[in-house]
Amino acid sequence: MTGAGVVVGSARRSLGVGLPLSITLAPLLLALLPTAFAGGETRPWRRRKDAARSAALAAREAAGEAFLQLDTAQRDMMLSLETVRAVRGARGTEDALRSFAAVSLRIDEASAAYIALMDRYPLDVELETDEYEAARRDLTETARKLDAVRQDLDRFGTSLGPLLVDAEQALGQLPPAVDRARRAAAEAAEAVADTERAGLGTSGLTARLAAIRIDLAELDRGPAALGIPGTLEIARRIETSAGELRAEAERLPRQREEVTNRLSSLRTRAQALESRLVGVEPALHRLRRDYVQSCWTDLEQVPAKARQSLGVAHARLEEAGAAAGRGEYADAVSRLATARATLKDADEAMASVNDRLRALEEVARDPEAELERTRFALRDAQRLALGGRANAEERYARRLDALVFRLEAIVAEPENPRPDWWRFLSETRAIRAEVAATVQVIREDRAGPGPH
Repeated sequence: MTGAGVVVGSARRSLGVGLPLSITLAPLLLALLPTAFAGGETRPWRRRKDAARSAALAAREAAGEAFLQLDTAQRDMMLSLETVRAVRGARGTEDALRSFAAVSLRIDEASAAYIALMDRYPLDVELETDEYEAARRDLTETARKLDAVRQDLDRFGTSLGPLLVDAEQALGQLPPAVDRARRAAAEAAEAVADTERAGLGTSGLTARLAAIRIDLAELDRGPAALGIPGTLEIARRIETSAGELRAEAERLPRQREEVTNRLSSLRTRAQALESRLVGVEPALHRLRRDYVQSCWTDLEQVPAKARQSLGVAHARLEEAGAAAGRGEYADAVSRLATARATLKDADEAMASVNDRLRALEEVARDPEAELERTRFALRDAQRLALGGRANAEERYARRLDALVFRLEAIVAEPENPRPDWWRFLSETRAIRAEVAATVQVIREDRAGPGPH
């Protein structure tokens, strides 16, 4: 009231009019009273409300940030899962998908709670102080729950890590694998075209190239249709098949030359064996005439078997020539190998007749030389068995003594009126083979165990 009196007094002096105090003070007091109340009681309440509103807005911003981070993390995780599923397939990601579904349910619950709070507390319009405070509390709690769910999602992402690394590696392999497959197919096609231009093309190469092109058309469907593993498998199959086809096509000129040379060589050899076959019968006749039956009976079928082998060889050579004419060089090589083996059989069979006759003539001329070779081998083995001692070890002595007895049993064979020279020769050869085996045992035993 002191301030009011000062104002009234000043007004009265300036106007120069004396008015009753009650009339003069009333309007002025009415004007001043609201200002007095505002300065004394309303300002603390307003500060509290503004502070509550600021806190609520800050809580809304924090909750919004937590919501956005969770939403981003969820979308990123969904992309990671799609990557894993694209590589491993649905069956390979069943456990991960179940775990992600459980986390997603909690994410949906926390997100729904956040959205409901945003609807419940429209902070952009004027609210009461207690409403602002309630909004701050609820939004702070919601932000905490959103962060907790995001941590669960992060833990799930950690468990998914190894699968994701494998999937990303597979995805990284995809572009170069597809590129290699296409490049290999193109190179194979060019190699086949080169063989056709050189007159070496074959239906087999063309068919294999057509199969590769079918795989290329399948590869064009892409990972969306085939999946990552399916795409990689087809790409690798194309690369392998095309590489083999290209290598085979590039080998054709060399194969043609090799087949031509081998065919000529084997035909010449077959002709030579046919010429030799003429001499087999005379050699057999001499064996039958000069030696007992046991010396040649096992050779009776040699001419027939040799003629049969030569017939097979000629047939395989003709087939090889026809295959080479068709450009089927792998088939030609196989048939040439068969022809070579049968010619070798015929050669060895015919040689056995002449070798037998020569060996029997030699031993019949000088059987003592054969006996002496065998005795020398036995004496040499006996000296080794003694090794500077008075007596040989019993195990060596028994073996060598048995061989001596076998030799003595055959010594009288040349004295027979009709000696079995083949039996005689076979036995002396067998004795020398046994002697050599015994010598080997003695040396190994005395050498001791080898280094480890």
